Amino acid sequence: MIQHSTRHPIYHPIALFGALIAIAFAWLPTLSLLVGHPGWPLWIGLLALPLLELVFHRYQGPIPFWHFWTLRLILAVITLQGLVGALLASHYSWWLVMLAGAGSGYAAGSSGNALGHELGHSRNKWDKRLAKWFFTTVCFGHYTQEHGAGHHVLVGTPKDSLYTHVSDNLTSFSKRNMIKQFRLGIQIARSRDNIWSEVYGPIFYYVLINLVVGYLAGWKGVVFLTFQTIVMYMVDASITFIQHWALHRRQVNGRFERVGPEHTWDCDNWITTVVSFNNCRHVDHHINPGKDLNALENIPGSPKMPYGYAIMGTLANFPGLFRRVMEPHLPHHHSLQERSA
Repeated sequence: MIQHSTRHPIYHPIALFGALIAIAFAWLPTLSLLVGHPGWPLWIGLLALPLLELVFHRYQGPIPFWHFWTLRLILAVITLQGLVGALLASHYSWWLVMLAGAGSGYAAGSSGNALGHELGHSRNKWDKRLAKWFFTTVCFGHYTQEHGAGHHVLVGTPKDSLYTHVSDNLTSFSKRNMIKQFRLGIQIARSRDNIWSEVYGPIFYYVLINLVVGYLAGWKGVVFLTFQTIVMYMVDASITFIQHWALHRRQVNGRFERVGPEHTWDCDNWITTVVSFNNCRHVDHHINPGKDLNALENIPGSPKMPYGYAIMGTLANFPGLFRRVMEPHLPHHHSLQERSA
């Protein structure tokens, strides 16, 4: 049975509060730039978000119902704020260039990735294009097709780019994930005869963006974009790592079992739910990939993270501590599989 949660229009007081938090974190680089402190986003993201998750740890309140035009606007601003930040980087000191670029990457890897993921699943061609444009600015253009045709088909199997073991740490997973994801993206694109539009084209345009920014803003603009891309990959890796850590599909009569609730980690932290635009309801998303984010629910019986994404993503950098926190919540048969492997 699905556990339904209450959704309210954004003008509902509590839903509005959640929506404002989500938008504030998505647009942190822009808001920080407007108040004259472009180096703030990374620190706010790393410190304030985990604190908010702890404060609202057990709270289960109304969540906002997102109109898709609002989501499109938020993602468009995330895309543009990275480019504008790079063009303004020539006015910063070198340490501020790196800090501001990292902060923009934090917003891109969390809020931008969540919205790019959602619009990439949309049947609307302009939603897909907006997602592709966003991912192109962070050299991740191959993600949109690989995610749907690769990860969703292969989730929980050794060929999946997000396949993990109990013994994995975030560093080993990230290296393997980046290579497997890119190779799988090329493989899928070749089979569909669209390798330029899905893989090589986005890389070409990413390089072109860097050349234009370098011409207009100098090396500081290029360094800003480089730090943005690196941190975006780091944030994305930490989220995907905790979403799929150590959960595998078993083989039955030579075929992998059907995707079920036990093959993905759910998270019911209220702050994570609003900031991720419901993407932390990852079990329902994998069982029903056609659902839009407003329809996703927490699935009873699925493995649940003990804390929100920001806290768990931070803990993932400390393998021993991460395992001690997560292993008690690991489904029994998955734990036995790992020990016998």
